[in-house]
Order: sequence, then C-alpha cells, then structure tokens
Amino acid sequence: MALLGEVVLLGFLICLSFGTTVDSDNGATLLEIKKSFKDVKNVLYDWTASPSSDYCVWKGVTCENVTFNVVALNLSNLNLDGEISPAIGDLKSLLSIDLRSNRLSGQIPDEIGDCSSLKKLDLSFNELSGDIPFSISKLKQLEELYLKNNQLIGPIPSTLSQIPNLKILDLAQNNLSGEIPRLIYWNEVLQYLGLRGNNLVGNISPELCQLTGLWYFDVRNNSLTGSIPETIGNCTAFQVLDLSYNQLTGEIPFDIGFLQVATLSLQGNQLSGKIPSVIGLMQALAVLDLSGNLLSGPIPPILGNLTFTEKLYLHSNKLTGSIPPELG
Repeated sequence: MALLGEVVLLGFLICLSFGTTVDSDNGATLLEIKKSFKDVKNVLYDWTASPSSDYCVWKGVTCENVTFNVVALNLSNLNLDGEISPAIGDLKSLLSIDLRSNRLSGQIPDEIGDCSSLKKLDLSFNELSGDIPFSISKLKQLEELYLKNNQLIGPIPSTLSQIPNLKILDLAQNNLSGEIPRLIYWNEVLQYLGLRGNNLVGNISPELCQLTGLWYFDVRNNSLTGSIPETIGNCTAFQVLDLSYNQLTGEIPFDIGFLQVATLSLQGNQLSGKIPSVIGLMQALAVLDLSGNLLSGPIPPILGNLTFTEKLYLHSNKLTGSIPPELG
C-alpha cells in the first residue's frame, strides 16, 4: 500500500509539472504573442522559455486552477508597442482580454474570434487601425466589448447584433462611418452603447427604445441628421442621453419629458421651436444642456422645479423674454 501511494503521488507530481511549464500549448502561445509586442521597458521579463518557468505566474496571466489553461490576460497600461498576434486565437479558454492603454497598432486579428469562451474584450486606448473584424461576432459568450479611442475605420458590423449576451458596446472616439445598424436595436440585453466621436451618419431610429435595458446612449460628435424620435419617451431605462454636436433638426419632442435621465445633452444641433415645459418635471436631471441650437420663445418658469439640476445650459439660442425668477 505504501508503494502504491508513492506511485500515485509521483504520477500526480509529474502531471502537475507538465501542466504548469511553458512546454504546454498555452505557454508556447503566450511566447508567440510576446513576439508581436515591442516590450521596450521589458515589463514581460518573466515571460521566458526556461523549463522551470511557470506561465501561470507570468505578469498579467491568470490560469484556471485545475486545467492550468489561461483564462485571463491583463496587460493594460504597460506601454507595449507592436501588434496583437493572431496566436491569441489559440487561447481557447480565455474569459477576459485586457490590453487597454498601450500603444498597440495594426489591425485586430480575425483569429480573436476563435476565443470562444471570451466574456470581456478591452482593446481601448491604443492605436489600432482597420475595420472591426466580423469574426468578433462569433464570440457568443461576450458581454463587454471596449474598442474606444483607437483609429478604427469602416462601418459598425451589423453582425454584432448576433452576440446574444452583449451588455456593453463602447466604440467611441474612432473613425467609424456609415449608419448605426438597425439590428443593434434588437439586442435585448444591451445596456451601454457608446458611439461618440465617430463619423456616423443617418437618423436616430425609433427602434432605439426596443433596447429595454439600455441606460447609456451616447452619440455625441457625429454627423447624425433628422429629428429626435417622437417615441423617445418610451426609452424608460435611460439614465444618460447624449445627442449633442450632431446635425439634428426639428423640435424637442414632448415625450422626452417622460424620461428619468440624469443627463440630457442636446447641445450643438439645429433644434428649433420652444423648450417643452414638460422638461421641468424631469426631477432626476443633474445635467441639462440645450445650448447652441435654434430654440426660441421664453424660458419656461417650470424649469425652476429642477431642484437637483447642477448644470443648466440654455445659451446660444434664440430665446426671448427675461430669465424667470423661479430659476434664481
């Protein structure tokens, strides 16, 4: 029995040893990924091919406790140059990739769509270029996608609507063009849609309010045209609505007063007509910015009811009359 116990223990130690060295596929893949980086400050100094090196304790690497597969890669804020290697698609067990705030350039590799277990992908604040690869739509477990502050071009892939669990989609501050895909508005679980600072055109679809869980909608600083949908008041989950610095026309719809948003930013458009008095009933408002439009008529005294509003901007319009004492 003692001999049998020693054999079992020896077998376990051998398996453990083989499971945690860079001889494994995961260790070799990580070294291949490192080759595409320009690590000028040698922050990945412990990523070595030494037989005694355990990739599960390398900087930024997290492994699963039993299989020793890499499940998370966090190399954010490391001043890495270079590109993202296609080899990243070989890490099939990854749940999270965080490469934000580096200086990575080149295109997002199509192979990233092979990380079939991925739940979070953050490539924001880099210098990535090219189109958003359609292969990202293969990531059926993905919940959070952050690509903001890069140099991405082309349209927003309509196939992103095929990611059933996507809750956060942040594509802000790129050079994306074309219209917002209408299919995006049919994603039932989407909560956050950040599209500011691109070159998007077209109208804001009335289908927007079919995103019943959407609380953050920001299309600031694009080239959107047309009017604000009359049904905007049906977007009952909204907390932040930023349509500023586009080319929107027409009147501010009455139904906007049914929103319980904390931030309503409509500045820098070509909105006309009167300020709807119903806005004075939006008690949750902390920020209201209607400046830089073509609004006319008097300032509704009922805006004085906005007791929790910290910032109220109405300047650069065609408003008439005096400032109501209720705002004093």
